[in-house]
Amino acid sequence: MASPHNNRHAVLTFVMTIEYNGFAYAGFQRQTATPRSDITVTTTCADALDNRASPINKFCKRPLQSTRVIKAPTTIQQQIENALQKWTNLSIATLRVRGAGRTDKGVHASGQVVAFDIPLCLLNEFGVPHSRHHKMLHRVEEEDYNDVMSGHALQLFQVAYRTYCEGIENERSNDHATSQRAFLDLWQIRRAISTGLPSDIVIRTVWIWTGSHPFEARQGISCKTYVYKLRYRRLSRGGDQEDGRIHDNIHPICNAGPHLLRRVHDQNNVWLCPWPLDPTILHPACQAFVGLHDFSNFIHKEDRNKLSKCNIGTLFDQNRHRIDLIRFDIDQQIEMEGNSDPSIPHVYNATFTLSAKGFHRQMIRNLVGFVVDVARGVRSLENIVTLLQGTTLSSVDLKGANAATYSVNAAPACGLHLDKVVYLHDRNHFIEV
Repeated sequence: MASPHNNRHAVLTFVMTIEYNGFAYAGFQRQTATPRSDITVTTTCADALDNRASPINKFCKRPLQSTRVIKAPTTIQQQIENALQKWTNLSIATLRVRGAGRTDKGVHASGQVVAFDIPLCLLNEFGVPHSRHHKMLHRVEEEDYNDVMSGHALQLFQVAYRTYCEGIENERSNDHATSQRAFLDLWQIRRAISTGLPSDIVIRTVWIWTGSHPFEARQGISCKTYVYKLRYRRLSRGGDQEDGRIHDNIHPICNAGPHLLRRVHDQNNVWLCPWPLDPTILHPACQAFVGLHDFSNFIHKEDRNKLSKCNIGTLFDQNRHRIDLIRFDIDQQIEMEGNSDPSIPHVYNATFTLSAKGFHRQMIRNLVGFVVDVARGVRSLENIVTLLQGTTLSSVDLKGANAATYSVNAAPACGLHLDKVVYLHDRNHFIEV
């Protein structure tokens, strides 16, 4: 590690709370170009390379060259890095942008936590004084930075650093004037970054990390809270007695699909359920998952397949899927459609809230999807007990039952939102800017 008196490798860490609509993005984390990414083919006479019998080959005098550009998908992290690079003129490696949750493609967020670093050596070269408060900043073992910060970013970060030093001095005195001045001076950082972001990514707060240890967005998390939004029509059954037998009558509107559930302000952030559901079953189905269980049957399908191929897993493999699901609640509100026909089943707006220290890939969508299947009558509460035993479906003794009864289907990504991230450290380690 660098010497405590060597300030060249110290960094000032900014922590942002952001919200975004993930419909147009391939998730949060930056991705590299792969054959599975979007492919753009440049049209030339060489496009006939793979078709040797094409007449173009007879007339093309230039050597046949296939131009194929593989384009990396656009992600939230990429947009934030582009905005920071454009404003600060610093490289991605220097900024080191990282997030608290790697949300999947199409997933939204209202409380995502993102951090980035600003090396103090880039500020000191322009006259920022050395301070004994440097000992509280994170130092990294790297070569000298070759970046040159833009003038506007330099000015704002110098003010931020001075506010940081003053905040440390007044940490125990609760100086409200200093906190208020910090807000008035440094809101410009949030505005400067926001000007380079698209309209579906919004920065809500920016904080300076003042803890004695480096801030890593994915470490020290005590609880993550996700919200899933669902709109459905109530499953309405009525009994008509005919020939001594009772027949279930389902209103035809229940089978009309999701088109009547659309609203102009949805913005691809709610799942319009195509099936009618029983609202009385949703709550007990959610509560059946609460507690410490083995959720290996509710992880991503690819991970489930890999797990089922393992004959005997290690103790780590057996315990890594045990998660303490602290909360799985549902709030349901009846939506008034404006019609006066009492025979038409009501439309419900349901909000699922799930909290735990962490979740596996696609786990929340699988849980919500299974609860919906229970409410529509194709699964049962007893199936939940069986699946939470932790035994993979390939080795479950179904006793003649159809294996489809235990299948897990993921809910669409459009309804999922990362709502809040809570850390083990308290809020006193931040100074709002």
